[in-house]
Amino acid sequence: MKKFKEIFEGNNSVHGVMTLGTPVEAGEKQEATCRMPSEPVTNKMWEDHLIGKEPSLGIVPINELNLCRWGCIDIDVYDTLNHKKIIDSIKSHKFPLITFRSKSGGAHLFLFAKELIPAVLMQSKLKDIAEALGFGGVEVFPKQTELLMEQGDKGSFLNLPYHGGDVSLRYAHTAGGAAATLEQFYSMYDEWAQTKEEIESIKITTPLKEDQAFPDGPPCLNKLAKEGFTQGSRNNALYNIGVYRKKANPDNWEKMMDADNNKYIVPPLPSKEVVTLQKSLEKKDYKYKCKEAPIQPVCEAHKCSKCPFGVGYGESDIQLPEFKDLTKICSDPPLYFLNVDDKRIKLTGEQLLEPRLFKLEVFKQANIAIAKMPTMEKWISENVTPLSAPGAIREIKAIQSMTPAFQLRELLFEFTRNISTGKALEDISNHVSYTDEDKGLTYFLAKDFTDFIKRNGWTDGKTATSNLLSTLEVYKQEKRMQIRTMYREVLIIKAFKRLEIKSSKINYDDSPF
Repeated sequence: MKKFKEIFEGNNSVHGVMTLGTPVEAGEKQEATCRMPSEPVTNKMWEDHLIGKEPSLGIVPINELNLCRWGCIDIDVYDTLNHKKIIDSIKSHKFPLITFRSKSGGAHLFLFAKELIPAVLMQSKLKDIAEALGFGGVEVFPKQTELLMEQGDKGSFLNLPYHGGDVSLRYAHTAGGAAATLEQFYSMYDEWAQTKEEIESIKITTPLKEDQAFPDGPPCLNKLAKEGFTQGSRNNALYNIGVYRKKANPDNWEKMMDADNNKYIVPPLPSKEVVTLQKSLEKKDYKYKCKEAPIQPVCEAHKCSKCPFGVGYGESDIQLPEFKDLTKICSDPPLYFLNVDDKRIKLTGEQLLEPRLFKLEVFKQANIAIAKMPTMEKWISENVTPLSAPGAIREIKAIQSMTPAFQLRELLFEFTRNISTGKALEDISNHVSYTDEDKGLTYFLAKDFTDFIKRNGWTDGKTATSNLLSTLEVYKQEKRMQIRTMYREVLIIKAFKRLEIKSSKINYDDSPF
């Protein structure tokens, strides 16, 4: 357990928990709900993970100093995935990666460092490697290069391999593609873990344009052309190829699309279906179907937008930054953190949902100027909804003692029990509270309490404080009562129990000198 912990250690202040949903068909990713309890990672959690106790352990690779000692390329394109082919490709590029089978049958390509290195170095190197392997646009861990921990940000976790030890289905692959035992993995780690200088010197080769099936076209199409388009997505695949041909070869795009059907689609679509697709492409508003299979899992929108025959190139389409990894802090009110072109942004719920406010916050916090935002309806349906879908959004439980409700309750206790209190109801006119022990009720005036909490650092306004106070379980009512010669509006709460202060017993040494 000790070596496993040393290899995969990350941010120890929080851990990830993933609850799997209904089982799905083979080759599909199982839906899951992610939580991030604000609890430190303990030795027992590492031990439970290796013996297979649920839930498995999720670790955030980036620590509080924005350093990490491992990173991962997360490949979940299940219908075309071939682990042995990936291993051979890694070997041909001479990349120091170890390939793992993920919990859903995908691939996790790990890069291990012998020492803590900047998260920005690990992330940028893995993104370049992923692109060279033909998986540009897939998720890369660490997802963040900087954590806003002082604001409650905890980062994004990855479920670790070897849940259940040697009987786990989340194992490393040997060079030959076989499942490696935990001890075999340790030997592989010792062989492939890199120093900071070695990681910096990893060479990345970029495919030549003449090697591309669709020159200057979408990276996703060039990637899929190498691996093959599966039968379940043949129509969408050929449609997107047709969009490219219309852009790149407007004079003879139909003939070239026919040739592409026979060359890249397995098995080729019947001629009748090809003609139907070509007719739909004759419309003026034809566009790439980036949100559908087989494009969506391998989409690289930002790179595509810069390709001469990519999506939106030279058109009036709205080009937005890349949005990833929405995290929700379950406080009251909740807070959100979002990656915008790899910059971490803090948002309220209103700022996330309102395009104008979102645009302003992105510029203020990350110096990223967005020229134009979509309408609110389109913004929510095409951007916010996918980011906040179950399994996509990460939720972190807020620290209870730091919530406004908890703090207001503590101040209420302090005001009614720990400072001077009246001996009779009439005494509340002297700016103190009075507790009727027989009835179990405490009485006080609102102004006296608000003056007290302001002196103690409370900054919320009267309306917000009033609303919050009325939701506390100790609150009873506001009642008009005669106090001496005047009628006053009096707040009534359930009396707090007095705390009995017991000092620890000191054992004196009675032995003689």
